[in-house]
Amino acid sequence: MTSKNIVIVGGNAGGGLMAGRLARMLPKDQVNITVLDKLGKVEFQPSFTYVALGNRTEEQVSKDFTPMARENVKPIKAEVTKVDAANRTVYTNNGQYKYDILVLSPGVQLNDSKFKGHEDTYHFWDMQSSLRLRSALSKFKKGKIVISVASPIYKCPPVPWEMSMLLHEYFTNKGIRNDVDITVAHPMGRQFEMFGPNIADPLGNWMSDMKINGHYKFMPAYADPVKHELVGQNNESIKYDLAIVSPIQTAPDFVTSNDDLKSKVGWADANYKNFRNSKYDDIYSIGDVISPTLGMGMAGAFTHFEADTVATFIADDVIGSYLTLPFNPVAMCAMEGGSYGWVAYCNFGKKLRDPNYAFNDCSVMGRGRIYKMLHSVYEKYYYATILRGRV
Repeated sequence: MTSKNIVIVGGNAGGGLMAGRLARMLPKDQVNITVLDKLGKVEFQPSFTYVALGNRTEEQVSKDFTPMARENVKPIKAEVTKVDAANRTVYTNNGQYKYDILVLSPGVQLNDSKFKGHEDTYHFWDMQSSLRLRSALSKFKKGKIVISVASPIYKCPPVPWEMSMLLHEYFTNKGIRNDVDITVAHPMGRQFEMFGPNIADPLGNWMSDMKINGHYKFMPAYADPVKHELVGQNNESIKYDLAIVSPIQTAPDFVTSNDDLKSKVGWADANYKNFRNSKYDDIYSIGDVISPTLGMGMAGAFTHFEADTVATFIADDVIGSYLTLPFNPVAMCAMEGGSYGWVAYCNFGKKLRDPNYAFNDCSVMGRGRIYKMLHSVYEKYYYATILRGRV
């Protein structure tokens, strides 16, 4: 039997997990798995906030991805420039790769320069920016910190509020919290509005207790580095001494420039049942790159479940008969609240079936010091799963 070539674009939460799943599920003599990643690293992105605050080093959060190599798994550092779906070829800055099955999990493309005045702002959506923010925070003694987003679509929807609570704890422990104003400026109508009142209400109370301010229905158009102001699309402005603004985030260029790969909203094309491309059934897409297409927030938990589902469909493609796994739209997300942690439970099943359905099937499962440990536990599980191929 001729072995099939499976090419996976992206070696992190979606692609890295997919490679490990497939290596265990499929006979070694039937598949060759190639993982292409532009950085050649496995990064636990939820810990970028901790890098910015000094609680994690770059080495702890960003690891070389070559240990994921197996007898039939080959990780290669390469940035994809083009996909020729008709001829089943992936073009990169490090060669061309033929495939029988293609899995796209490249994550998002950060476009810092598309936000005017970005040089006067900071963010923590990648490693180097997190390190730059850490340097700025270590010198910050007094003034106003504004946390905002340059576009309504960004990785980890709750993270602006999560970071505000971490900063509350950070400056409280330094004994200068009374000298630091922390404000979240966001296009939503209130904190965590996208998750419904069962989460928005208690989070609002917690933020009020921490004296974290909210400035809502605000979308920054640019930063004025002379006046140190974020200027909104409605010309409203907010003064800052330090601005943390998420970069504009899009699908990678090789997706947005390819009608065979992109959906009507400009992100990767896929459906939530088997995550296949609507034009080519040998192409699957998972992770952040399909979240806007499906109308979901970008979250690692859903990426993992998508990988689990797609792995079974690929096994069925290769073996010829395999019991496929339906996508699990229910997830728990462990988040930080400073000296404590909390867990959100969300079911996005109704939203996936009906795009007009509000994000209100969410609730807070618990809050306390013990929940703070879940972040570290998941971080260790993440690396064990991707780099060492453990379940």
